[in-house]
Amino acid sequence: MTEEKLAIETLNALGCKNVTTNRQKNNGTTAFELPTGHVVTEHRTGYIRRTVRNGYEGNQKSCYQLNPVYQVPYKNINYKGELYETTDNKRMLIWSRAERLKRLVLYTIKKINETK
Repeated sequence: MTEEKLAIETLNALGCKNVTTNRQKNNGTTAFELPTGHVVTEHRTGYIRRTVRNGYEGNQKSCYQLNPVYQVPYKNINYKGELYETTDNKRMLIWSRAERLKRLVLYTIKKINETK
């Protein structure tokens, strides 16, 4: 059994439902609805996201990135001609589908434990 299949079976055992649409499947995205009601997706592009419905009718969507964050230096010169230096957060892309699914399993366990 491959790591991907094992992770998917683990998600199913935790009570997650695969809610991937045909369009998402064609784009290389897999969506799972967690027992807590959250919807998380893993994308072929290396991202892991949690989709949130907002608005009065719940038809508007936004998402939170679940990928690990690292900081990079950022510099620019402002309108006064002064150098401005700070750090910027960047997301680490996860190219391995098995690793993305493993992280989803860990996220699911964390969310289930938070609700108890």
